[in-house]
Amino acid sequence: MKSSTDHRPPKNELFRQFRAAFEGLTGLPLDVIAPGSFDIPENAPDFCRIMGLATRTCDACHEAHSSLQAPGDGASRTAQCFAGMTSSSVPVKVRGKTLAYLQTGHVFLADGAGKNWKRLKQFIVRNGLDPDACEAALQAARTTDAARYESAIHLLEIFANQLSETLPTRAAEECYPAVEKALRMIRNDLEQDWTLTRVAGAVKMNASYFSDVFRKSTGETFSDCLARLRVERACKLLESSRLGIGEVGFASGFRSISQFNRTFKKVVGCVPGSFRKARLQAPLSGQRER
Repeated sequence: MKSSTDHRPPKNELFRQFRAAFEGLTGLPLDVIAPGSFDIPENAPDFCRIMGLATRTCDACHEAHSSLQAPGDGASRTAQCFAGMTSSSVPVKVRGKTLAYLQTGHVFLADGAGKNWKRLKQFIVRNGLDPDACEAALQAARTTDAARYESAIHLLEIFANQLSETLPTRAAEECYPAVEKALRMIRNDLEQDWTLTRVAGAVKMNASYFSDVFRKSTGETFSDCLARLRVERACKLLESSRLGIGEVGFASGFRSISQFNRTFKKVVGCVPGSFRKARLQAPLSGQRER
């Protein structure tokens, strides 16, 4: 499962050198991801990949990792997935804006690999996965000492400060590829019955978190942005087509004429009929002036 990867955070030479040293020293995987993204790392345990074959387990995994990017004080976060694996994310900031996250983990702390197996096995069987293959993959997953893991996260926090100084400030404007994907999806099919929950699910994000990053990225709430995009489409149709007012509204994604009129007036300042009349009269007024 992957989210949008149109604008991956830059992996510069400093990061490449540090990753090699970090993974060699700690035995932990390290990747850099954009806010709102969720990609299973290439060197993640086989168990994670098996879980990704079932929708419900994939969703559960995604939910756990979404919490690692929850809006807040911008501090490092650590969470456990439903299988008991621990992962962490450390924000990399440019001009106060989180540009990326250093992500590590997918490990068990101490003897946590088998303690939830009975409950986990029931979950695996219900989702049609092979329990023997899952158990073998689970036992092969990395295990590390809690104190060593905490030290590794502290090391990442130090490096995050250093890494942020090497990144161009313009990169801070390319933080939210999931939002860009959502906007493209909406623009390409404005007639769909888009909701915040539906769009967030389509870009593999928690709805509450998606709402927050959408506002930060666009300067608008999701509902206001959707209304504006639909009204912009309606304006073009009112000017360039012979469709009736109701037809324009439905073609722009509105579900009723009353909703269309109300939203159009809120955004433009007048109802659709008045807008069309004014636009059609404008060329004639210009001709009389000449």
